[in-house]
Amino acid sequence: MITRRQFSGLMGLSAVTPGIATASDWPERPVSIVVPFAVGGATDVAARILAQELTQKFGQSFVVENKAGAAGNIGLEAVIRAPANGYTLAFGTMGSLTTNPHIYKDAKFNVERDLRPISQTFKVDHILVVNPKVPARNVAELVAYAKANPDKLTYGSAGTGSSVQMFAILLEMRTGIKMRHIPYKGSAPALADLLAGSIDLLMDSVPTSLSQIQAGKVRALALTSGIRNKRVPDVPTMKEAGVPDYDTAAWGSLMAPAGTPDAVIARLSEAVQEAYRKPAVQEKFAAQGMDAISSTPAQLASLIKRDTELWGRVVSEGKVRLE
Repeated sequence: MITRRQFSGLMGLSAVTPGIATASDWPERPVSIVVPFAVGGATDVAARILAQELTQKFGQSFVVENKAGAAGNIGLEAVIRAPANGYTLAFGTMGSLTTNPHIYKDAKFNVERDLRPISQTFKVDHILVVNPKVPARNVAELVAYAKANPDKLTYGSAGTGSSVQMFAILLEMRTGIKMRHIPYKGSAPALADLLAGSIDLLMDSVPTSLSQIQAGKVRALALTSGIRNKRVPDVPTMKEAGVPDYDTAAWGSLMAPAGTPDAVIARLSEAVQEAYRKPAVQEKFAAQGMDAISSTPAQLASLIKRDTELWGRVVSEGKVRLE
């Protein structure tokens, strides 16, 4: 078996080694982008927008393949097992890359060891929304109410370990409150129960809850991100609402198997950044409620490291366990 160090040495021979891409000849055939979630979700839509741009850029098809299961782990494992030649890529997310490692202890891979960052691909702000019956018109009042009524407030999530739950636990950690978690199989049923008054609050994504906010059916209190969202310009950030050290959002990224040549990683990252400078691409993402955000591999690596540490603390302090 070739060790990682030996493989790195062989990378210098890639120009004459069959099956290993170089900057000059890659891509010579279609490239697969594995989305570790079902067709039609936000991650899938973002991947297809990007795939279209990369197809135009390189003159080869970039084909989205959906391999859902285990909160994204199945798709990532498939990419990690693929040849590190630039022809199989992963469309990872905040949850699959930085939260899952703390929850799925039996995962057969290590993100830092087995995957290489290419570029961030999108960002989605989440927002704290409450049922109108909750006696709080801002975060300060919500915190005061929660402290006066321990464990009375209930919050929904898209399932154990989902970003929706992570953002709620982070709120508990930053404010010292305690709420009861009600997990659902997705954000849609959680939002439905919020509207019905069966739960009190939800850390929903902005695009999912926007129409209900605009209709006055839920009350928006604060954004998770450190910058206000133009879709809800009057809603303050958590920091503005008085919650210290709270600045996070859900995001997506393009990744490759460890061992993928530096030249291919660089070309891909530059291509994503180039595509995202197009107003038309920005508009496509905005129409889906997402922000088109690109990065260098180093910037993405830093984001993954930061969030892996953050959500590790959240999983530990929140005692998040799969049922």
